[in-house]
Amino acid sequence: MPTYIFDAVKPSGKIVRGKLEAENEVGLVNKLSQEGYVVLNVQSASEKRKGMRLRAKLSDLVLFTRQFSTMISAGVRIKDALNLLARQEAFSNSFRKIISEVVISIDGGMSLSEAFEQVGAFDPVLINLMQAGESGGVLDESMSKLSKFYEDSKKLRDEVRSAMAYPAFVSIFAILILMVISLFILPNLFRAFGSMKPTGVVAILMNTNDYIAHNWLVVIASLAVALIGGLFFMRTPYGVMTKNFILNLLPPIKKLRRLENSSSFSKTLSTLIASGVPITSAVEMAANATSSHKLIKAVPMMIDTLKNGGTLKEAMEKSKYFPQLLVEMVGTGEETGRVDEMLNKVSEFYDQEVSVKLKQIVSMVEPAMIGVIGLFVGFLAFTLYQTMFKLEQGAGQHF
Repeated sequence: MPTYIFDAVKPSGKIVRGKLEAENEVGLVNKLSQEGYVVLNVQSASEKRKGMRLRAKLSDLVLFTRQFSTMISAGVRIKDALNLLARQEAFSNSFRKIISEVVISIDGGMSLSEAFEQVGAFDPVLINLMQAGESGGVLDESMSKLSKFYEDSKKLRDEVRSAMAYPAFVSIFAILILMVISLFILPNLFRAFGSMKPTGVVAILMNTNDYIAHNWLVVIASLAVALIGGLFFMRTPYGVMTKNFILNLLPPIKKLRRLENSSSFSKTLSTLIASGVPITSAVEMAANATSSHKLIKAVPMMIDTLKNGGTLKEAMEKSKYFPQLLVEMVGTGEETGRVDEMLNKVSEFYDQEVSVKLKQIVSMVEPAMIGVIGLFVGFLAFTLYQTMFKLEQGAGQHF
């Protein structure tokens, strides 16, 4: 039988950690409960620490919040709904396991939001909205708002990825052309000219080809390490800052990202305010959801303005980050008492603006990339022709 590590409260009130064999996690909880223990956490001894767990996927969150909201609205008990969702094959295996752990934590006496926070796989927006729904007795409404929030976020992300698919494909295709020319065409071409040595760009390509041919294992290993290291680096705060800095060097991309961040901030803040989350916490979470380093740095100043009696409009103006339209709409919402509605309308407007800007950028990128590839191929063809001409002359002088 598998071995499990558990945290529990003894009948005397003391918190203990132990190790025990059981058929499964539910069996372990039942066994400890019969002995008077209140189970706080159960973890397989072979599992990694929860601190190493990655965040739940956005696609899983969209489906989970929609189905969970529907079940709660229909009167299904929370535990029964979670048990049913944990068996849904529409979710990834890792997500089903996470939901099973949430059920175990609920059996141990935790509230729903505490159980979701304890597994360490969900973002603060979900935890806070779930907590607000529990305390206000409107959990189904909170889950419904979360579902729409995640659906809108996924839609915007998919549009961005779809728009960047063609430029990425063209870039990869251009690299493959260069590799084919360097690894297959050039070596066969220069074998026809005996010991004649090329010069210039062709010499660089030939030297690269020779190095790859003699050190292909080192090259593959280096590329793999660089790729994996790059992916992990981009997930770190420094990686995000580096990516943002590079992208902000391009004016069209900088403007697009500003619109995207404004939409994300408005959408998140609207959802949090409508669910009763305190404004200071809502602003901080909404800023963190954008991954904009400049906006996140401005959060302490915005919170100070709010705590000192300032309005949300004043706090946003002082940050000098948001478009004037968003600031004015927030001011109107504060005057009419409908800040969440105004933020939601602004986020929808910015989503449309992002779609339009994406199409404009892609329409400019496509011909630009085709032109760059054409220039490169033309330059390479001219260089090859010139080199072949020199080699022919050199070969003729030897006869």
